[in-house]
Amino acid sequence: MDVKTKIITQFVRDLSFENPNGPGSFQTGSDRPTINANVDVKAQNRKDTNIYEVELNVSVNASRADQSLYIVDLKYVGIFEIENLADDVKEAYLLVECPRQLFPFARRIIYDLHADGALPPLMLDPVNFAELYKKKTSNN
Repeated sequence: MDVKTKIITQFVRDLSFENPNGPGSFQTGSDRPTINANVDVKAQNRKDTNIYEVELNVSVNASRADQSLYIVDLKYVGIFEIENLADDVKEAYLLVECPRQLFPFARRIIYDLHADGALPPLMLDPVNFAELYKKKTSNN
């Protein structure tokens, strides 16, 4: 049987943005900052139903030398109704397919937040959630 997925809702659970120097962080002539982005995914079942909560955690920070320029931490959640999900593929599906559907929305939130902080545009690269899942399972 084919797996049927429906997003019931999605929302920002937690959002933090620190931008102490505003646009001054990116003055012309300055060295380019180092920007690091980290992504993590968590999933859980809602009381033995076919409803699952998937939390996408995205952290972005920029620094130059020893100075922190900005920090963004986003917890973005999707509530999914998933039918015909076999136990042998459940974990992989929840940690690969579901965050793949959520990521464009989280990326847009970070992009808008970055712009609203008077910082240059930031478009996060797509995330290979299959590779992220593979690394996570090989470390366990």
